[in-house]
Amino acid sequence: MKKVIGLCLVVLLSSVSAFAREGRHMDRKAGDPSKRCEKMIQELKLDDKQAAEFRKINEEFRQKMKAEREVAKADREKKRAGMLAMRNDRDAQLKKVLTEEQYKLYQEKQTDQQQKSKRHYKGNGRK
Repeated sequence: MKKVIGLCLVVLLSSVSAFAREGRHMDRKAGDPSKRCEKMIQELKLDDKQAAEFRKINEEFRQKMKAEREVAKADREKKRAGMLAMRNDRDAQLKKVLTEEQYKLYQEKQTDQQQKSKRHYKGNGRK
C-alpha cells in the first residue's frame, strides 16, 4: 500500500513540474518584445532619456539577432545543398559499380535507414 501511494505521489509531482515548465515556455514565446521592453522600463523606473536609450539599444540588438539568424539559416541551407550534391555524386559512382539489381537493393536499404533515423530523431528533437 505504501508503495502504491509513493508511486502516485511521484507521478503527481512529475506531472505538476512538467505543466509548470510548459507554462513558463508559453509565456516567454507569447511576449511581444516591445511590451517586454516597456515593462522593463517601468520596473527599472527609467527616466525619459534612459528609456529612449534603452529602447534604441534593444531595437539594435533585435535587428542584429534577426540578421544573425538569417545568416545561420542561409549557411545551413548551403551546407545541406553541398551534402546533397555529394550524396548524388556517390550514388552515381556506385551505380557504375553495382549491377541494376544490387543498386535497387542499395536504394531500398538507404530508404529504410532514412526512415529509421527519422523515427529515432522525431522523439528527441525540439517541438
